[in-house]
Amino acid sequence: MGCGSGGSYLYRLLRRRNPDSDITLFDPPTANACGIKCCAWGVSRPLFSKLCAEAGVNSEQFVISRYDHVVINGQRLKADLAIINKPALVKNFLGDAQPLDPGTADVSVFDRIIDATGSERAFMPPTDAQPVVSAVQVRLKARAPDAPTAVFNPGGGYSWLFPIGADEVHLGSLSPGGFDKAREELKKMMSGSKSKVVCSCRGKIRCHGPILPLNAGSVWGIGESIGLVDPVTGAGIIPAMTSAKMLVDHWDSPGEYQADVLQRFSYMIKEANILNRLMAGNPLSSGDLFFPKQALETIGISPSLAEFVGLVVKGARDYLAHRRA
Repeated sequence: MGCGSGGSYLYRLLRRRNPDSDITLFDPPTANACGIKCCAWGVSRPLFSKLCAEAGVNSEQFVISRYDHVVINGQRLKADLAIINKPALVKNFLGDAQPLDPGTADVSVFDRIIDATGSERAFMPPTDAQPVVSAVQVRLKARAPDAPTAVFNPGGGYSWLFPIGADEVHLGSLSPGGFDKAREELKKMMSGSKSKVVCSCRGKIRCHGPILPLNAGSVWGIGESIGLVDPVTGAGIIPAMTSAKMLVDHWDSPGEYQADVLQRFSYMIKEANILNRLMAGNPLSSGDLFFPKQALETIGISPSLAEFVGLVVKGARDYLAHRRA
């Protein structure tokens, strides 16, 4: 259920390992012009290449551009990041498969249901795991910047400008304060711009880290449906694809699947707890400044320790000052 980067990749892996498997795909319709969820299409190039190879796919055919640095709050940081054509990637993974409307699904007839429906968790048990942030994004006809760029929002979250070709960009913002707050920050970035809007989208993102249990009876979750979106960066493509591969590797062992997911992604829970405390108005402790290196790994950014701590401190101070104002 769900044919984004994680669900479509899982389908490709299952078909590759067992061509005769009986798989039915369901995917809710979307009003987004590209057919996928609100996303800036940025990934770690090495991790993306490795995951695609596992599915017998050449990753380079989906790379729009690659960058050896990004700019965050005006600071240049070392990176190995690729902007990918996510709609084309999903289409390739699905091949000729035609997903059905989930409204027609009788889940009782299936041996196993994979919930890849993102924050909706359409088939996994309900959860109140936080944070859940709101994201808005526009695609603009505009000259692309030299590198992907992001700035922290004073009220929490961040805004981004990611190239998606020579003359188009994704401009977006995410906020813990809801769609209106995210839209305010987006309007600030667009102020004075005469660029043509190609399309726009919005969505909720649950960025908590692994939400246990990862399966409930015949329903198993992957990607964002089990919280696998990085709370610091909002990156979800690599975690979704990685968890899909883990599920295939441990298809008959829920315990091994859960252990593998926790070993790789439990750092996200620490990040989420830090952000939740910060959003409650609490200052960071010295221990909060040392995020695991995986925090930026999925998006392909590799700052020095001093650079990373400096960004965390500035972001936290600005947010608390804005909150007190």
